[in-house]
Amino acid sequence: MGASGAVMHRGLLFGIRAGAIPAGICAVLWAVIALAGLFGGPVGSTFDKPVAGAVAVLGSLVVGAGLGLVTGVVLVVAPPRVLGSAPLRGLTCFVVGATLSAGEVVVMDVSSEGGYGPVFLAMLAMPVVGAVTAARSRSIAAARLGPADRV
Repeated sequence: MGASGAVMHRGLLFGIRAGAIPAGICAVLWAVIALAGLFGGPVGSTFDKPVAGAVAVLGSLVVGAGLGLVTGVVLVVAPPRVLGSAPLRGLTCFVVGATLSAGEVVVMDVSSEGGYGPVFLAMLAMPVVGAVTAARSRSIAAARLGPADRV
């Protein structure tokens, strides 16, 4: 596998891991609410619907995978000057991560049928996702960096 393929692979793995976090949270919340509904507890959430839960879980995984792939593509096509400079590489990946995490806002909006809480939390997570993407940019781009810069 060439350097470009390795960067894409690392980006995809990062994205799947990043998408698994909100997907796991949504799965646990959906399961708890579904179980509460089975035992006669008050259920006032749309997560008690299996389709909404599946949209939240699978949508989060798809958004994460897309985020990782696009980050990998950006790091593959970035000029060596950007890759060699940690601040430029980090800023580039921050913008990509924060922008693409808007997909999670859409997933939460669709799965919660416009609920304010999930959408607000997804919006608050956008800069966090950008910061994590920026922090991981060096390890994602390691295959394109020189031997002295490798992780």
